[in-house]
Amino acid sequence: MKSIRFIVFFVLLSSIKAFSQDISRVTSGIDLGLGYQDKVWVPSVTYHQELSLSNFPAFRVGWGVRGWGYYAGRTDMLPKTSALNADTLKFGKVSANGVSFILGANFRLWKFDIGANTDLFGVAFGLKRHALYAGGGLYGKGGDNYNAYLRSAPATLNALPLFMDKQNGQSEAYIRFWITDRIGLKVAYVHGRLTYAAPEKLINGQTRYSTTFGVPYVALSFPLYN
Repeated sequence: MKSIRFIVFFVLLSSIKAFSQDISRVTSGIDLGLGYQDKVWVPSVTYHQELSLSNFPAFRVGWGVRGWGYYAGRTDMLPKTSALNADTLKFGKVSANGVSFILGANFRLWKFDIGANTDLFGVAFGLKRHALYAGGGLYGKGGDNYNAYLRSAPATLNALPLFMDKQNGQSEAYIRFWITDRIGLKVAYVHGRLTYAAPEKLINGQTRYSTTFGVPYVALSFPLYN
């Protein structure tokens, strides 16, 4: 997980520096695909645009919009990593959908695009589901919910899930191969975070509980022409 964070951070840092350079061409496209591992399904559709730079045409800065879903069975969610307590929301099933604004960059090498992107901010939504509130030695405000079922739903407003604990969203490192001018195949590794909001403050005032995931991902890519 740390390696993909480093890759995405490096690519984004390079893209920020590139904004100061001259722009020569804008391209765009759509990726439609699915990530899967251990009964975790992560479909998404991404609209992306890239700017190629006149003095470095192989490097392109990108942004776009990603619509995503996350569907899994038994899932345990924890509060932020800095929390001292070990309380957990235990779900029998989870499902969430979202829309995010993304930032990324890639390098063009022959017919290959090699790059990464991450969600900057977005919204998430989904059904309210019952979660067992469990933990050890719970006390204080919120402790009276211990061993009870709470109705929780995906946290609605989210930002920078790559760097912040209690957010919904994802990042990916990918290689896209253009089979023809009209269709490509994208292979990626998606690292993400799924976050649910409790209906009230629990131990230590915690309201958001999350879990991270990582799945291989395959998509078909289609360029859009002006």
